Amino acid sequence: MISKRDWVFIAVANAVSLAIAGAAAALHLGWSAASASVVLELVMLGVFCFRHSEPLFSRLFVFGLAAGFAELGNDTWLIHRQILVYDPGGPFIIDTPLYMPFSWALIFVTNGTIALWLQQKLGGVKAALAMAAISGLYIPGFEAIAAKADWWYYRDVPMLFGLAPWFVVVGEALLALPLPAMAAAMQKRGYALAAGLGVAEGLIVWGTTALALAVVG
Repeated sequence: MISKRDWVFIAVANAVSLAIAGAAAALHLGWSAASASVVLELVMLGVFCFRHSEPLFSRLFVFGLAAGFAELGNDTWLIHRQILVYDPGGPFIIDTPLYMPFSWALIFVTNGTIALWLQQKLGGVKAALAMAAISGLYIPGFEAIAAKADWWYYRDVPMLFGLAPWFVVVGEALLALPLPAMAAAMQKRGYALAAGLGVAEGLIVWGTTALALAVVG
């Protein structure tokens, strides 16, 4: 079961991330702020996992990191279509800033925790739909912050209230559908399964992006 201590960590880590993102958006700090945020959160997560007997969070990190690297193809595809534009500063891996796969990993730690809780409370289809709604709803604000912070932005696609592309909102909702079942599986089994599911999720990200772009983009 997810404990109160776990929820406190998730809340604190996300508060730190939001504070840095807010400052970056206000001051247009670019890639360096995004990198600093990821490094700080990785240290926080590492300390938490080292002191925690429950392996769920470290498995979620492995899952998210595998998904983040598998998702690089999706980024390259969007960049070459001249839809996604990153701040050109800082180190890159292929066409994507180096911090991005690790950012995905941190996002999936939070989302995976929420997904497992939903799976335990609601189960099955209800948990999947609830997770999709949560994932889709918070995206517009996050994308708006990223654009104002000069991290990345999208061009020549329909936008929701000028904040985020419709295809990103829909795609993020769709990619969250399997998370409750995946998180439940990772709680019971080891890191190899987490990595394999992460690669699958990274490919799902690409697939849901392409589908959403075709339908609403």
